[in-house]
Parts: sequence; structure tokens; C-alpha cells
Amino acid sequence: MEEMIYVVTDVVNGVPLSLISYPGLFSKKRLDLGTRVLLENLIIPKEGTVVDLGCGYGPIGIYLALQNPSLRVYMLDANPLAVKASKENVERYKLKERVTVLRSDVLSALDVKASAIFSNPPLSKGVEILEKLAVEASEKLERAGYIQMVLYRGEVNAIKVFSKYFSKVEVLKSVKGYSIVFVVNN
Repeated sequence: MEEMIYVVTDVVNGVPLSLISYPGLFSKKRLDLGTRVLLENLIIPKEGTVVDLGCGYGPIGIYLALQNPSLRVYMLDANPLAVKASKENVERYKLKERVTVLRSDVLSALDVKASAIFSNPPLSKGVEILEKLAVEASEKLERAGYIQMVLYRGEVNAIKVFSKYFSKVEVLKSVKGYSIVFVVNN
């Protein structure tokens, strides 16, 4: 039996995306609104190492790599199918030299310091996922590095959790129930 494949096509800030996706992945047939809101408002570093955490089939990581060729991008996900789809999308865009896809429980597989971490975290996994992200990010972010994440009606919990580990936590923007939370490691 042939494996079902979806192709998610969209244009964000003038950047065309065409990404392979599979049944069982989050927002498998189209770019979800939360990810779109995050992409449209990304604060992208000029250089360094960035992380797309919970990358799914890769829209955030691929977009970052396309927007700034100076970045080294790590795309992390715990789901083997997401890792497979992301690797295929990195290959499609010929980004293998500077984009690495790893299976990882939150940031555990990351062995470098990051300038920035971007995420549309799976809040379906509960507040524990935010707690784990906050703890691990406090160790893996460079000084003055930051986290930019989008949450659907979860910003109150995120602010409470991240404020335990970081002194600067703020909501940059809210759109249709989605909030972009910005956390700085100073």
C-alpha cells in the first residue's frame, strides 16, 4: 500500500513554502494559524544557531533557513514521522549543509548553545512541556539569546513558568487567541 503524502503550500511574508506532510502530523494539510502568526512576526537573528522546537514537518525551520542563509538551523521533534517529513523537506530545499533535523525530547538532543529558539509548542501535552522547555532552554540558550513561541490561550501559564527561569518574559502580540511570547536569557 502506498503511503499517503500531503503537500502543504503557502506564502508567508513573500516566501513560498511547499512542504511534504503525512497523516498523523499536526496541521498536516495546511499551515496552522498559530504557526502563521509566529512566522509573520519572527525576530530572526542576523547570525548564529537557531532551533525550531517541535518542528513537525518543518515550516518554521525551513522558513528561518530561507529567510537568513547565515543561520545554522536545528529542527527538533520527538515524533519519528515529523523527523522523517522534516528531513525530506530539508532535502527538497537543498538545505542539508546548514539545517540539521534531530529526534529529540524537547532540547535533550541539542549539543550546542542556541541564539534563539522558536516554537509552536504542543500545549495538548500540558504545562509540563512548558516547564521542561523553560528548564532546558535556560541551559541551552546563549546569553542574550531568546525564545519566541506562539501559544493558543496559553500565555498566562507560559509567563508564570518562564518567569521562574528568565527575567524578561513578555507577550509581543496577540492575534485571534494566539499570543507570541518572547523570553530573553539575560
